[in-house]
Amino acid sequence: MRARILPTALSAAVLLGCEVQTEREPVEQVPAATAPDTAAVVSAARDTALEVFVEQPPADARLVFVGQDSTIRPDRPDALFVPFSTFSVERDGIPNEFPPADSLATMLESAGIRGERMVFVGEPIPAARAWTAFDYLGLADRAALLDGGPAALAAAPAAAPTADTGRARAVDSGAPARLDLDPREDMIVDAEWVHERLVDPNVVIIDARPPEEFSGETPGDGIDRPGHIPGARNLFWQTLVESPDRPRLKDEAELRRMFEEVGAGPGRTLVVYCRTGGQSSFLYAVARQFGYDVRLYDGSFVDWARTEYPVQR
Repeated sequence: MRARILPTALSAAVLLGCEVQTEREPVEQVPAATAPDTAAVVSAARDTALEVFVEQPPADARLVFVGQDSTIRPDRPDALFVPFSTFSVERDGIPNEFPPADSLATMLESAGIRGERMVFVGEPIPAARAWTAFDYLGLADRAALLDGGPAALAAAPAAAPTADTGRARAVDSGAPARLDLDPREDMIVDAEWVHERLVDPNVVIIDARPPEEFSGETPGDGIDRPGHIPGARNLFWQTLVESPDRPRLKDEAELRRMFEEVGAGPGRTLVVYCRTGGQSSFLYAVARQFGYDVRLYDGSFVDWARTEYPVQR
């Protein structure tokens, strides 16, 4: 039987969020925290293990489907669809960036997102991108990801109703509610932030791209100077799941070993990046599940390759 990560914790609460900043400043490093001992998921406390991935949505959680088009959403009244483009826009010539926090919140509210608990359902990258956006907005205690995506939902038994189900749905009948944001200004970092920490032994830079893009053998779309950020370690996001056709997380011991092999550990800050921020969003979500102190370089290598900073091959 597969060992699951924090298997019992999501029935309390599982949503998070973070806000993208226009001006990004260096952040003070915070040691990674250990996983909580109780079954209740802590609210959006920074650098604390969260139950990011769940095997089955709780009955009081709204399902939010994330993808390229609404065909991913099943014909059920309690489900919402949010397009992937909500979480990936062009900013300063860099594709697939998070919008500014206030703009992102407005788009989510327009899509029907309120303050209820929710579980994101979709392919790994779109769903993880949505969850990471919620972490950015400071809403991590209100959202989770369905491990395995739509196929896992189809195979899961129906959840039993709970006393909270009515309260979770009650917001739908009231006046439109605004999301109560608490943006994490230090979560998103830029090229300058990364460059200043290239030789910092307590900062671990992790590249989520395929090995051939990491090495520079295959440049990747929009990459002017192929290779990777100097000193970065490669942890291809797809190696964290069982297979492309079965995108469920590998067991906990294996995932922890993979992170430790690229340098993750207590007291270290992880910086994850990829080509434009999508693949690294999945890596970010898994790292948050384990309680690592992690930052997202959203501009990623498309941005880095356009600077004068060095590239390693």
